Amino acid sequence: MFKNSINQEISISDTLNHLIDGVKIAFSKECRAFVIIPIIINIFVMSLGGYFIFSYLNDFIFGLADNWPDFLKFVAYILSTILAIVLGFVGCYFFSTVATIIASPFYGFLSDKVEKMLTGKNANDDTVMDAIKDVPRILKREAQKQIFFLPRALLCLIITIIPGLNVISPILWFLLTAWMACLQYCDYAYDNHKTAFALMRKDLRDNRLSTFIFGMIVSIGISIPIINLILPPAAVCAGTKYYLQIQKSFTLDKE
Repeated sequence: MFKNSINQEISISDTLNHLIDGVKIAFSKECRAFVIIPIIINIFVMSLGGYFIFSYLNDFIFGLADNWPDFLKFVAYILSTILAIVLGFVGCYFFSTVATIIASPFYGFLSDKVEKMLTGKNANDDTVMDAIKDVPRILKREAQKQIFFLPRALLCLIITIIPGLNVISPILWFLLTAWMACLQYCDYAYDNHKTAFALMRKDLRDNRLSTFIFGMIVSIGISIPIINLILPPAAVCAGTKYYLQIQKSFTLDKE
């Protein structure tokens, strides 16, 4: 059902195939049970986040407009609509990231299941109790990703407020979020194999173009309402397949 590429370099078409296959795998009968809890977590976090954003947004805008002349009141509606759209996309990305961190232990199980489907082998032989004991280490790994991301995000933020340089800030933000999206969803397979975070980053750097393509598509997807509820499990499946191809590529290079 799913193709395992044996090319020595990961092409753009391979990357797109991994993403398409990720959706198919996530909702296959073998994996369906593993995606239910992450999707429920996504729905809960996104609904809660959306409620707080939009309820406080309206209160803030119309509270601000209380002292405006009547003929300017319509501006409040325009501002409210524009900010709702902008915050909708930004909030989708932010709350999807929060939901992904909360669901990370379940995504580890999903990645292991996908690897077994594609290779016939488990990433590890941990029992359920072993997996529960491993939760602190998994959360520590998630913290490593944020420690990697935050200084770079701060640099992008500084560039955003510098006149002249700020024209490139949207591009830098997009590239950073794309890279982080690929890193986030490929890492579950690496973490199942207890691969060091630095080595995982090196693997992705060695496949820069395909890593950016993978991340760009995923980061755009998780900023779109509704799609972002079901995309993360599919991205985990695609990331696992991407990981397997990288490992096969490196093995072939050494032969």
